[in-house]
Amino acid sequence: MTFSIVAVDIEANEAGVAVESKFLAAGAVVPWARGGVGAVATQALADVTFGPRGLDLLAEGREPQAVLDRLLDGDPQREQRQVAVVDAAGRAASFTGKECFDWAGGRTGDGYACQGNILASPEVVAAMADAFEAAEGPLAERLVEALRAGQRAGGDRRGQEAAGLVVAKPGGGYGGNHDRFIDLRVDHHDQPIEELAKLLDLHRLYFQRPADVVEADGRVEAEIRSNLERLGKLEPGQDLWDALSAYMGWANLEERWVARGRIDRRVLEYLRQDR
Repeated sequence: MTFSIVAVDIEANEAGVAVESKFLAAGAVVPWARGGVGAVATQALADVTFGPRGLDLLAEGREPQAVLDRLLDGDPQREQRQVAVVDAAGRAASFTGKECFDWAGGRTGDGYACQGNILASPEVVAAMADAFEAAEGPLAERLVEALRAGQRAGGDRRGQEAAGLVVAKPGGGYGGNHDRFIDLRVDHHDQPIEELAKLLDLHRLYFQRPADVVEADGRVEAEIRSNLERLGKLEPGQDLWDALSAYMGWANLEERWVARGRIDRRVLEYLRQDR
């Protein structure tokens, strides 16, 4: 009923999971990740405790296969489970119980594991893995591309309903003091993967930290002033940069604040287009 991918970007120190399923709010059950540790996906007859327990075992230094062995040891329903683990070093392991509904199985590679059950065919997992390996860019976007490829190959043979994306990164969360870098869900939708991609675009807009910074010369300052005045966000006598900071908070762009005399190019573009 579900297909998922767990993966890491070692250079970016990110670990994540993406999932799609004909199961309401699958993103509340399947994906688990911890910054600097790794990620876990638990599905089929999911034991949700495999998520936090698996991450704890990874944090103790166990390799993914050893984590799976420990989680499944003595589990009377192990043959109905499907679970995958990847650690921060890129080692991965995946388990599919013999009683999972066909087609069910997985594939592991360098830094990732793809798996699914009640799938249209084995091509779903193969397409996901190939797409992830071929994709470029940030981990989150590569995870979404893997889901898209799985869906194009047939996906969950019962149809679509929900999708989720979790990426953990030390200090990557809002405010910089936790690891919940990206945590997005589409709980019930006809095209949940595409809706998830839209949410990821919005997440990048609102929460990505400045990467392309513009030094504000007189011309840029005049443009900022003109746009803030047009929007009614600059009071007479108010300092320009204080007004910009307040505007960014109003627009939920505070994570993109740089400093006085400097502005994130994406914020400048947003300001130009705001109505």
